[in-house]
Amino acid sequence: MNINRIRYMLEEATVMLKRQRGATAISVLIMGLSLLILVIFLLVTLNIAVMIERAGDEMRVYVYLEDGVGRDESHEIQMRLLGMAGVDEVIFVSRDEALAGFRESLGEESDLLEALDRNPLPDAYKIKMKQGAMRSSVLERLSKEIMEWEGVEEVRYGRRWFERGEKLVRGFYAADLVLGLIIFLSVVFVISNTVRLILLHRRRTIDIMKLVGAPNAYIQVPVVIEGAMQGAVAALLALGLSWIVFAFANRYFPGLSFFDVRAVVVFALFCALLGAAGSYAAMWRFLRS
Repeated sequence: MNINRIRYMLEEATVMLKRQRGATAISVLIMGLSLLILVIFLLVTLNIAVMIERAGDEMRVYVYLEDGVGRDESHEIQMRLLGMAGVDEVIFVSRDEALAGFRESLGEESDLLEALDRNPLPDAYKIKMKQGAMRSSVLERLSKEIMEWEGVEEVRYGRRWFERGEKLVRGFYAADLVLGLIIFLSVVFVISNTVRLILLHRRRTIDIMKLVGAPNAYIQVPVVIEGAMQGAVAALLALGLSWIVFAFANRYFPGLSFFDVRAVVVFALFCALLGAAGSYAAMWRFLRS
């Protein structure tokens, strides 16, 4: 396919859009608003996932040692912890430091600790995980392995909190998937019907092209390009409107995250592909009628 043919098909697709600009504008607006709902849901999911990940990165894993663990054995445990996958830093917290921190957290009620005969808190190691490693599956595996070590009494990492957070994110992902399927199907439907109206309007021209022996590509490709353009414009409209909503929300909730450039490009290309699919379906039905 040479340059002139490609240029002709692009020009033909543009002409079709201009001739039916009213129907095209309404179609793009409907699709853009539909996609806006999906984009906002995706943004909410993204920010919930980011917030849970940030909160998880601030949390620490605590490995409590048994009473009577000697210095050499404690040091060996520390070295083994540092050698584990996902571990970034290991800090020793003595029982005296732990009691002092607990006393400080009690504030005015710290006098209650005076009744203790001895320090009941054990020595412990505070583990900072690498970014992205604070996931329930990773922590569960790490916890089970450490609990088998001699000298370790208990491992804590906020298991319930992580499981609930990940369950919440999975629920949002499932809702996004269902909503996305519904909206994407509606986009294909809207583009298909819009293109069908344009084809009906140009039936005479298409019939003449077929009579003079014009290749199918000359008839089909401009229509497919037109649908792809509608899908891409609708996606950019939805992303632009969602950016306005995001900027407004970010004024009241600083630190929110928006899609990166790659995600924006992929979303626009996918919507263009949906538009092309809708146009092709309309053209296929039209040529068979």
